[in-house]
Amino acid sequence: VPPTNPISQTRGGTDLEEEESTNWTLGAVWQWEALSVTFDYYNIEVDDRISLSQDFTLTDAERQGLIDAGVTAAANIRDFRFFVNDFDTETKGWDLVATYSLDSSFGVTDFNLAYNHNETEVTEAGDTIDANRIQELEEGLPEERANFSINHTTGSWRFMTRYNWTDEWFDSEDGETYDSYWTLDVEGGYSFDNGLSVMVGSNNITDETPDDNPGAAAGVGNAYSQFAPLGFNGAFYYARVVYDF
Repeated sequence: VPPTNPISQTRGGTDLEEEESTNWTLGAVWQWEALSVTFDYYNIEVDDRISLSQDFTLTDAERQGLIDAGVTAAANIRDFRFFVNDFDTETKGWDLVATYSLDSSFGVTDFNLAYNHNETEVTEAGDTIDANRIQELEEGLPEERANFSINHTTGSWRFMTRYNWTDEWFDSEDGETYDSYWTLDVEGGYSFDNGLSVMVGSNNITDETPDDNPGAAAGVGNAYSQFAPLGFNGAFYYARVVYDF
């Protein structure tokens, strides 16, 4: 419902205002022969953030008022919400990326490590934002993520292995906090002299899935969290053919 609608205004809805933010970052790069390391820290403060309010329940009189105003679909609506400028947040974190290249008689091997730490805190909130919405804003994304990959090339052959990991996260629709989990990706390929390349591989080759949703049977039937950062479909296998000309 628009925030200027009389029904929204009885719950705290007002005209929306522009968000204001203050951002600063600090980065460093270290290089030693074949090893490269970068580190970036960031801090983002946003005031009067625009987001959806908590859910409010329509009274019978309000529902009838909407119907009388021409919103005929209101007959089937129980809850509503609206956009608000009703909270401030601070997001801070850092990214670490390290790469190393090894050249040997067996070929060239590149190692890459990427790690991210990220925190969001609701520093101030009004009456239209409830505890569940605050938890969603603060914990809906994992605080830690990482991946480590190895790429090896020898002659016309190339191989890739990548390990992905994510920390726990909160699913506001399931009302559950899910544990961390990981996946493993692999790929191998061969390039012919005529420009043709063939690759086969798998994303999540070990068929990992996040924790089961304990409320699946009583809810909409989703076996896993729909917000799982690394997906919930299990192993995926593929083959690709590329021709360069």
